[in-house]
Amino acid sequence: MVEPRKLPPDMEEEILFLVPYLSLVRFRAVCKEWNNLFNTKIFVNRKFAFSHQEFMLKTHSHIYSLSVDLNDNPTIKVTDLRFDSRFDPSFDSSLARYDISGFCDGYVLMKGSKERCFVWNPLLRQTYWISSPMGDEICDKRMGHDGGNPEKSYKLIGRFGTDLIRKVAVLKFATNTWDITHLDCASIGGNVFASYDSTSSVSLNGNFYWTVDKYPETGECFIKMFDFSKEMVKIFCILPCRGKRTNSYIRALSIYKGDRFAVVQQHTITREIRIWVTQNKIGNGDDGDNVVWIKFMTVPRRPKMPLVLDDKSKSYFVDHNIYGKRLVLCCHCLHSENAWVFVVREEGTFKKIKIDGVSGWFQSQVYIPSLINISRNTFAEASEHY
Repeated sequence: MVEPRKLPPDMEEEILFLVPYLSLVRFRAVCKEWNNLFNTKIFVNRKFAFSHQEFMLKTHSHIYSLSVDLNDNPTIKVTDLRFDSRFDPSFDSSLARYDISGFCDGYVLMKGSKERCFVWNPLLRQTYWISSPMGDEICDKRMGHDGGNPEKSYKLIGRFGTDLIRKVAVLKFATNTWDITHLDCASIGGNVFASYDSTSSVSLNGNFYWTVDKYPETGECFIKMFDFSKEMVKIFCILPCRGKRTNSYIRALSIYKGDRFAVVQQHTITREIRIWVTQNKIGNGDDGDNVVWIKFMTVPRRPKMPLVLDDKSKSYFVDHNIYGKRLVLCCHCLHSENAWVFVVREEGTFKKIKIDGVSGWFQSQVYIPSLINISRNTFAEASEHY
């Protein structure tokens, strides 16, 4: 028999780079070389940087990932994510006690009642359970990392106790220690999480960003950030959207192209939508001084269009490819209990796609699947309670 000819390693890597995530996970078992490749930082980080955004939907009993194929005739693919609960024998399979709290590097932070929460990689089926010795005094937990170091140092932040003005709790995963940080927030509006809206917040470069209405009388808005490297809250930049009647608009922040911001503003009555994106990527250590916003698209008035973002059951992202600019929205349809995906074009036309099997209450957020593997040793101490 003729021995099969092997491809050059660099060509083989390029082919595997184009393979969908779910297939890559299965391909780990093909050979030792492929398994090692999928664990290398260069391959994993590159794959993550070029990954497409997806929706994660949580119902009372299931968690789904939903990918959207944005071709000329958009379609969706729904995958039921199997949860690995072996680290918590008492875990309730209904998932009703846990909510999606946020995302960082392809990992999902799930929080439950009191102090219980865990970090989860749906793709690799890894769970890392975390508890707080301070119990339910710590709330609004969010995950990030120190972007200033070559080796990411993951942390968890949250509001501490009843003092909402100057105290933030920080958990360092590597040492499993909670520290209470006192912040001087007088110059940025007082409250550490002022006007914080969990449906309009994102994680980028390991930092946590959210939108705030600073001057309601003028409608000027801005982005606040929690810098995980310096463990401080600060104003990042002013948003391009303004309006004297702030109650007439909904504004929502998201990630564009994996390294930029997008912000949507929609009029609550006319449903007119305006979208801006940052011209340049947001880098590590960026203080926001040089952020330039450009108009991405405007969707004409359509009273039958749903509101872009007004509760946990709605999420969105924007995309620009050879088929044009689109706003992709996951939500309930008007007067319907079913879940739908709206793919809205710049000229105002849109396609509605029903999500089979999902109806009633659900929580929806945008995330990017990832092969990034946080070392089990990093979370070993944090998990030893279970």
